[in-house]
Amino acid sequence: FPDVKSILVKHLDSAAGPYDINYYTYRALLLPSRRLRKTAEKFAKKFLRRPYLSAHVRRTDFVKHAHPESTPSLSVVAKALTTISEKYRLRSIFVATDATEEERQELRKQNRRIVFFDQDLGHPGENALVEQWIAVFSNYFVGTQKSRFTLNIQEERDLMGIHVDRTWNHFCKDTSTLFPKPN
Repeated sequence: FPDVKSILVKHLDSAAGPYDINYYTYRALLLPSRRLRKTAEKFAKKFLRRPYLSAHVRRTDFVKHAHPESTPSLSVVAKALTTISEKYRLRSIFVATDATEEERQELRKQNRRIVFFDQDLGHPGENALVEQWIAVFSNYFVGTQKSRFTLNIQEERDLMGIHVDRTWNHFCKDTSTLFPKPN
């Protein structure tokens, strides 16, 4: 297979739990490639001002089908991002999302400091890994309830020793309780 650049091993993260002797061996295999990590670092350095907030805003199937009961509107997301960034004096806001271009424009209209990773790396999985890596190194993270993408970011931040109060936060359906802790 001379043209193969990567291999997907589904659920490798479940092959061993954190108490298994091989857990950290498997975990090291799950890191994005050095090339993708460098892409994320260059993007953050060029487009984001520290300290920065990152968020994962899941849209597509979550809005109407998978989890409509917990997926907030864009106005709730924008309000939460503004509230967090002001409270913690965060200078930039990075949003990882599968939102449509129209939804991205709507978020930008509500908060001009929002930045998206808009480069096309040629494969959606590579773009997703870059977005996750940018989010991992933010000063504060808030994600989407019931999302594996969000959980990946939170787990990586945990392993790096980033404080739980700045990691395990989720958007709520409405603004009455913005950030519930996970169940």
